[in-house]
Amino acid sequence: MFSMCKFAGLFAIALTTTACVSSNNSSQNVVSETQRPIYTIAPAATPVAEPAGDQLNFFAQEQTVVAANTPITGVASQYEVVDVQVAVPEYLVVSEADVYVPKADIVWREDALGDRHQQVKTIMTDALTKGTSALVGPRKVVMAVRVNMFHAVTEKARQTVGGKHNVQFDYVLLDAESREPITTIQSIDASFKAYGGAKAYRAMRKGQTQKVRITNHVASQIQTALRTPVKS
Repeated sequence: MFSMCKFAGLFAIALTTTACVSSNNSSQNVVSETQRPIYTIAPAATPVAEPAGDQLNFFAQEQTVVAANTPITGVASQYEVVDVQVAVPEYLVVSEADVYVPKADIVWREDALGDRHQQVKTIMTDALTKGTSALVGPRKVVMAVRVNMFHAVTEKARQTVGGKHNVQFDYVLLDAESREPITTIQSIDASFKAYGGAKAYRAMRKGQTQKVRITNHVASQIQTALRTPVKS
């Protein structure tokens, strides 16, 4: 049975709030212990400004997204995703430590030093938009996403043994007109092997940076999750 507590902890509908929050933690590497905030969804007809703190209005304004590559069109699905809204909560811990496995929620290196939460938001928005833009289906939906972990590898790991890109997020689909949820919260673990040493160097020479590989992998994972299975 779907947990209404978990649902309310991620997406409170039409600016309502609840004391019920999610305590789910899908990875032992996640170190943040701060209580999960209640996210709000504004009515489509009355956009509002993004609230302060950890509160987030997924539909405050339309976002312009540039996909990493042009996707193949015409993938059968139940849905047509008309918008992707990504939250990277401020309670996720960032590490800049050059160690093999930092104890943090966010580890990112290929952009210049800056707001890592915003950089991860941009990468994930691009990836999810790329993966969903090819979907063709009868129902128009908005995808609301919360990132729970985003681990690329550090300089030390990339120069030697490599490791694993840990990318974990939750999403829910909402009707594009009513903004009412039409699915339960779905959790995706899009983690995969990260290159190290000479293999990483060769990949970079071919344009296969960490950002490119993560973008393409997340796009593939979400497209697979939403596509209509082929009947045998």
